Amino acid sequence: MDDEVAKYTTQEISVLVGMSVSQVHYYDRLGLIPNLRRSENGYRVFTEKNLIWMKNLKIFIDSEMPLKDIRQLTDLVVQGKQATAEKRQAIVEHHLKELEKKQAELKKQVAFMNGFIKTYQQMEKESDER
Repeated sequence: MDDEVAKYTTQEISVLVGMSVSQVHYYDRLGLIPNLRRSENGYRVFTEKNLIWMKNLKIFIDSEMPLKDIRQLTDLVVQGKQATAEKRQAIVEHHLKELEKKQAELKKQVAFMNGFIKTYQQMEKESDER
């Protein structure tokens, strides 16, 4: 299968990736979809490689990776794999560390909320016993 053959429309990509068509257009306008082609009519046409990138882009966005970091990754993708693998890894590792910090903070918040629930349950139990 040739990865460079255009085979998906914007509508198809939006369904496959889980983004709205307007989101796909927005990320294209920001230059976050490398090597995206246009048909003779000016419509965006996506290859298999574009589909894979769009799935990755969705994960980056959903994980709240800053757009400046996504832009850097996109620029590195355009430069090619060999020269930029280390730089791309560094960006992703930095984001992973940020996610791990958020995860630790969320765990604290969950424990705090569970404490509230236990307190309220105890208060309810004590009022039922009266």
